[in-house]
Amino acid sequence: MPRISLPIPLGFYQSESKPLSSQRCINWVPTVPEGEALNNRALMQPSGLTEFANHGLGACRGAWVMKEIPYFVVGNNLISLSESGVITNHGAINGTVRVSMADNGTNLVIVVPGGDAYAFDNSSDTLTKITDPDFQTSDSVSFYRGFFVFTTTDGKQLFVSNLNAPLTFDALDFGSAEGDPDRIVTQIVDHDELSIIGSKTTEVFRNVGGADFPLQIIPGAFTQKGAHTKYGVVKFDNTYMFIGGGENELTGIWRQSSSSSAVKVSTDAIDNAIQQFTKDEIANAFTMTFSKKGQFFALFTFNSSRIPGKTFVYNGTASALAGFSVWFELQSGMADAHWRVNAIVKAYGKLLCGDFENGLIGELVDGVYTEYGAAVKRQAALKPLSQDGIKVFAGELEADFEAGVGLTVGQGSNPVVIMDFSDDGGRVFSNEFKRFIGKIGEYGHETVWNRQGRFPNARVIRFTVTDPVKANLIRIAATPELGDQ
Repeated sequence: MPRISLPIPLGFYQSESKPLSSQRCINWVPTVPEGEALNNRALMQPSGLTEFANHGLGACRGAWVMKEIPYFVVGNNLISLSESGVITNHGAINGTVRVSMADNGTNLVIVVPGGDAYAFDNSSDTLTKITDPDFQTSDSVSFYRGFFVFTTTDGKQLFVSNLNAPLTFDALDFGSAEGDPDRIVTQIVDHDELSIIGSKTTEVFRNVGGADFPLQIIPGAFTQKGAHTKYGVVKFDNTYMFIGGGENELTGIWRQSSSSSAVKVSTDAIDNAIQQFTKDEIANAFTMTFSKKGQFFALFTFNSSRIPGKTFVYNGTASALAGFSVWFELQSGMADAHWRVNAIVKAYGKLLCGDFENGLIGELVDGVYTEYGAAVKRQAALKPLSQDGIKVFAGELEADFEAGVGLTVGQGSNPVVIMDFSDDGGRVFSNEFKRFIGKIGEYGHETVWNRQGRFPNARVIRFTVTDPVKANLIRIAATPELGDQ
């Protein structure tokens, strides 16, 4: 057979039937060039994590930016960071769960779902617990046209503060979602409208002012999809995305397309992976978003003590260019796990990151190939290579990386890529076959494997890189032969 190009995997597609597809992409960003290029797809190196500040106060529970200053709830503390990384502690926040946050430019409101709520006044540098007798225990907060809007933990009501006064409430300033009796889960403000998201449906409100409750349902603005986690909605690329579903639907990931319609962006493979988590585990899943180098990412993290956690990433840019949903995974360490980052905010021209595991605030930095100095595994499994069931002898296999950009000394000075393969549909992989990518300056280095044996039906090829170097995968080619060799 002639030399053929093998498609670089555009992300994650692990079918429930592994021989159909075991395609997976970890810590590589599937990218579609927006102009003429050597290939119509590539796997690009993501940014690494470096230390921006070390607060030593525990895991991050949420982050927000108010007047260009980043605030983090870490452990039982509210802190802010200066541009040089100096930490200021503003006081105590009770609880251990993720928080909901909103601001009006002067006051930052922090809600501990099912617990206390606080207001931080940046003009007086005071953090105050909300104690008004008309305040109800809440799960989420938004700021909408002068009012802080809260949803109650029992899921029955939404209510508002007094105008620009997050410590003061009126017992009559409350409302409910009336189109369906499902429980209110969360909320989001998008396109100057307030979406109240229940467990099965979403209703949209607008501010009509007046002396009574200022929010009114917009007739016809009703979506037959709801949220399955209070932390699972995020603004993304001029709309919003959420973790949820509709009547009798198990969990998927949706993108709101209008005030009365949502489209599913998760594939059946992503749905199958999400639905391995329990209802309670999904209820603690959360979302993040950021954009870098022209790629728009929405991230969805699911954690568990039973099975490996997952952080699935939707690449909106690649999806639009490819014409289908492009997903990949981010993970920390060498074993299957979720990504360690659990909050991302943009401040001082940087992307700052809270952390699951330690007292660090990190920064996403290009040209860094580790997470706080720890190695990161990049791995890609291709779709099955097959010739309609005819026996194939795997001759030459070549993977073109951006060669010649290794380190001058130490690990990565002569970086290695590992290739292994599976002939049983991705269940069991072969021994590892290592090749060099190319020392610094070896720009023409070719990474080639020869005579990898015969396979009868289909072969899944997998590449892995752990050296701390730039490892962009830009082309894969093979020279297979039919029949026995």
